[in-house]
Amino acid sequence: MHEMGIVQSIMEIIEQQAALHRAEKVVKVSLEFGTLTAVMPDAIRFAFEVLSRDTVAANAELDITIIPIAIWCTECSRRHVLEAYRPTCPVCDSAAVQIIEGRDEMRIVSLEVDDGER
Repeated sequence: MHEMGIVQSIMEIIEQQAALHRAEKVVKVSLEFGTLTAVMPDAIRFAFEVLSRDTVAANAELDITIIPIAIWCTECSRRHVLEAYRPTCPVCDSAAVQIIEGRDEMRIVSLEVDDGER
């Protein structure tokens, strides 16, 4: 399960950012993954639950967005969002397409923290 390694990296970033901003607790973590990364949201959630125990992110809400595959066809000069990857344009059937979204996105979009000052 490559999700465990991904979440380990995410936890390192969360810990660094929490320390940098003197956050006492991370309340919410928002993540984005491209469809073609083959990340399984349930596996990410499980890994996060396990790896965040006893950390600043323990019990944080986890929001995961999967970015759909989008291609650009140079033949018909159009952007298309695909349900599943195909190497040709769904309109003109040209193979002159480029994946423009949904391929390799893996990012922390935001962290919502509680700095203890209320």
